[in-house]
Amino acid sequence: MTTLKETLQGRKKRIEHKLRMHGISDTSITFLRYLMFDNKAFATPYEVGCRIMILYAIVYAVEEPAKKDGIANWLKNENIWQHIGYKEAEYLEGAEANQEQLNEFSWQLEAAYILAWSLNLVKELPSPSSSATDMQLEDFFGNVAPLGGSIQDFLNNLSYRNPEEIFEENIFYELTTSYFRDLLFNGKEDTTDIDRTAAFERHKALNWLRRFMDIKEWEETDTST
Repeated sequence: MTTLKETLQGRKKRIEHKLRMHGISDTSITFLRYLMFDNKAFATPYEVGCRIMILYAIVYAVEEPAKKDGIANWLKNENIWQHIGYKEAEYLEGAEANQEQLNEFSWQLEAAYILAWSLNLVKELPSPSSSATDMQLEDFFGNVAPLGGSIQDFLNNLSYRNPEEIFEENIFYELTTSYFRDLLFNGKEDTTDIDRTAAFERHKALNWLRRFMDIKEWEETDTST
């Protein structure tokens, strides 16, 4: 029977190996209890499904701004408006957004994809080296509920993949965020092949999923390390 220490050591080995594979060789997890988690604290699959559909809808609204009102009405009619963030609500209800905010909204498709992966809705884990590929996004669009239709059956039949896989992916991105923040202060060269923007969006999404710092609101999700 595997002991807790052996489980945590295995987790440490897998995460550190992945970090080295992507150019972060000087990060070592020394406190094994850091690698403990309780998946009962995770958001429910239903809540994750709501967040996926909201992110999908926001990205679509950025591409088709004339349809914002219709998207807002659809989210309300499907009874998931209460899961939307205040900035998202303001945008869908007519507020103007500058280019920086529009870019931020668009990049959240990376968050939607990693959340879909956590629910086994997509097959492939995205590479840290790039944004989701066209083929991966095709898989995403083909396996989430279509915008504008009824989504309750979709939301009520979701379940997580192995929670350990989700947690380890979260810790990987947490440590990449820490690495990039350290670069700002130590002036060293980036030795990774990691796409910083995609990595940050995945880190935020998985922090929100596992209720990091007990935060449940999407737009208040903490990405400190």
